[in-house]
Amino acid sequence: MISSIEFKKIEISMKKPFTIATGSTSIYEGYIVRVKTTDGYEGIGEAVPTPHIMGDTMGSIENELRIFAKSLVGMEISPERINEKMFSIAKNSKASRAAVDMAIWDIIGKKAKLPVHSILGNYRSDFETSYTVDLVEPRIAAEEAAELLNNGVLIFKIKLGSGLVKDFERVKNVRKTVGDDKQIYVDFNQSYTAKKAIALSEMISKFNIEFLEQPVPANDVRALKFVREHTSIPVMADEAVMSPQDAAIIIQNEAADMINMKLMKSGGITDGLAIIKTSQAFRIPVMVGCMVETRLANTAGLQIALSQPAVKYTDLDGFSSLKEDIVTGGLIFKNGKNSLKDGPGLGVTLKKDFEEFP
Repeated sequence: MISSIEFKKIEISMKKPFTIATGSTSIYEGYIVRVKTTDGYEGIGEAVPTPHIMGDTMGSIENELRIFAKSLVGMEISPERINEKMFSIAKNSKASRAAVDMAIWDIIGKKAKLPVHSILGNYRSDFETSYTVDLVEPRIAAEEAAELLNNGVLIFKIKLGSGLVKDFERVKNVRKTVGDDKQIYVDFNQSYTAKKAIALSEMISKFNIEFLEQPVPANDVRALKFVREHTSIPVMADEAVMSPQDAAIIIQNEAADMINMKLMKSGGITDGLAIIKTSQAFRIPVMVGCMVETRLANTAGLQIALSQPAVKYTDLDGFSSLKEDIVTGGLIFKNGKNSLKDGPGLGVTLKKDFEEFP
């Protein structure tokens, strides 16, 4: 059973500012969480706030983690029961719940002497992943794409939200840079109206776009459905899906062709798995994505992606934006794919500079 839950704040400089339609950040801030058990096991997790998307902040995460640290001691290592308990005492919790849940799954894997993906399904051994071209000037977008291509990236996610003309030019420049054989998709981050999104989709359709990610505001399911019905490019729901219940709403309304599951917005592996299973039941493909996270959380995302047949895409590149790595082991990016050097649990260990908790 749980003997203690510790957490601490960390800050890491980013290689360059990360800009999307809803905001910009130049420094990583998050929390590392460590859960210990009475029989000598410990697991780690990560919580990253995204105020402009999920509404949580460093302050709210810290408050929720304090509550969890008091309320979960003495509970058996059951991800479902612990997740229910966390949700019952902090209903708005997302990233904080994700961190504790990751740590619980890390412990389960260590107890079983198996990586988490083996416990969850062990469906595949590696996965192609996209890397992001930021919301920058079209000329800079081409430079970013060229650098990514040189670093072995084979799938490109292009951020949109700066108007029809610049967005079109950004997509055109990236396609010209990476060639016709590379997969490209675009991410609006809720920045357009339905009609404007449809207009842009018509403009960029000649560039062989894989899908349109969250073109309209997250709370407007009808607008998302309208875009899906009036474009030839598949539509993915991202910010519109933060829970298994949200996934059910999108599916019931036939509002999207696919769903993006992120651990930070779904509350961790346990609820993330429920989103994927809900989607799988209706043959809706899933992408496992990420926020700006360290290799710790990105590895947890890869663990679930490797385990589930419904996962068709991954976007697990958040750690690459950071100047410093907090863990050893875990996710390995090579030749356009992420893989794992298998170890029990999540397969990561905190580096010495990060292993001490207050």
